Amino acid sequence: MAAPIVRFWQELKRRKVIRVAVAYALIAWIVVEVASVLLPTLLLPDWSLRLVTVLALLGFPIAVVLAWVFEITPGGVTVDEPASTAVTFPPAGSHQGEKTGGLGILPSAREDKRRSILVLPFVNLSDEEGQAYFSDGITDEIMALLSRQPELWVISRTTSFTFKGSSLDVKTIAQKLNVEMVLEGSVRRAGDKVRIIAQLIDPVRDAHLWSDRFDRELTDIFAVQGEIARSIVDALQLDPLSCPETVASTEVIEAYDYYLRGRQYFYALTETSLNFARQMFQQAIDKDPHFARAHAGLANTESIVAQWFDHSPAILEAADRASLRALELAPDLAEAHSARGYALTLRGDFTGAAEEFERALQLEPGNYEALYLFGRSRYAEGMMAEAAGLFGQAHDAQPDEFQAVILREAALRTLETGSEYQEVVRQAIQAVRRRLELNPDDQRALNLGCGILISAGQVEEGLAMARKLLLLAPNDTSALYNTACAFAHAGKNDEALDLLERRVAMGGLYREWVEKDPDFDNLRKNPRFEALLERMSSPRVQG
Repeated sequence: MAAPIVRFWQELKRRKVIRVAVAYALIAWIVVEVASVLLPTLLLPDWSLRLVTVLALLGFPIAVVLAWVFEITPGGVTVDEPASTAVTFPPAGSHQGEKTGGLGILPSAREDKRRSILVLPFVNLSDEEGQAYFSDGITDEIMALLSRQPELWVISRTTSFTFKGSSLDVKTIAQKLNVEMVLEGSVRRAGDKVRIIAQLIDPVRDAHLWSDRFDRELTDIFAVQGEIARSIVDALQLDPLSCPETVASTEVIEAYDYYLRGRQYFYALTETSLNFARQMFQQAIDKDPHFARAHAGLANTESIVAQWFDHSPAILEAADRASLRALELAPDLAEAHSARGYALTLRGDFTGAAEEFERALQLEPGNYEALYLFGRSRYAEGMMAEAAGLFGQAHDAQPDEFQAVILREAALRTLETGSEYQEVVRQAIQAVRRRLELNPDDQRALNLGCGILISAGQVEEGLAMARKLLLLAPNDTSALYNTACAFAHAGKNDEALDLLERRVAMGGLYREWVEKDPDFDNLRKNPRFEALLERMSSPRVQG
């Protein structure tokens, strides 16, 4: 019986009946009080006060009924239908993209009963253009909250932010991605005030499922994010009891501000941007030393730097320190356990890393980041069957993301080449093509796509993609490594070794990953390759 009561209560809130009832009661009380003072001075009969009181009481149920039936929207006053009839979707597996010729991010054969939602980057309406990091951060936070709803599939950040600043309308974007719902909004920040406007749209019917405006103090920012997530759960009649509660991760707004800046720099994933991210996360920690998420953010930044740019003991120790502190401050934070697992992986402590990733997944089952990083950890350890399984789970968590399925192909390639492997290759190629259709110069898609095409026997296309990547990013560490992999896999050994030498000279490449990478199987006994392995640092750090 608890669930129907909760649903009814949520429906009352969604229709703003509670808000109207409280406002009416307050206004009616004020009117009666004023009448009790004013009417005697006007020498009106005693019954006039009773009449005002009776009218106020009679008006209460009328106001409540009107609030239930009608809704004030940006388009005017409309009849507010129950969520069960206002929100209707085609059955799972029957997606709009099949009719519109969109990209089909939702594969038509998917047996995924979750409802799909795209959270578009909230538009920055603040007076300062530099406040975009704040609106982007709000988008990320709402996206993360919704991702923890088991009945929703939230399109990945990588895909969502492809449309930042896009001139395409919501319906066209939804058709391209083949999603059922779109959440869009705007953020205006002025001093210690913030206004967030959000609306949930059914792109098929071009109808608003829910919309609201939130005028709050900055100190209420965490509550607002949770309120938006809960409102979407209410509008879709999902289980309100499974909607995660938000907890203020810091009470120091300046610390949260620096944290959001750090996140923006972190996602750029360049050596320069990671240096800025490190500074921003450290500023957040300086403002609030007990801010666990800032410590986790710093740990992940140091780990990314160690993985791709500087594998020195100092960087590994920095990642270790920050991840440990995050766990000390928030032992039940999945983000902290995932950051710890990542840091331990780079130190070669795969047993400890596995324990941390498993705990993160106990706290947040289906967490893409934990599954993906755990898969990479198993891959570096040489546990290819486990790695393939984890990459498969990560791909199920975010089917529009292409990285996990491509790494799953690499893991499976070391095990077998049967029907499962061929299906994964097909999925990986589709995923890359979808991403490159959205953004032809997506360097990460080019990085991984060139290798998967070669695995599928499309060697010339794969090499052409690798050469395009080298033109776009001739000195990028990831580009050099992945193109070296592609050329090696295609049997172009000299070109592969030239690229790998350039990559090793830049530092930050750890040996155990290269030793397990099947792309270099053709080079295992090559003296140049063996010499390069000797120049690489091992992740194993004592202590």
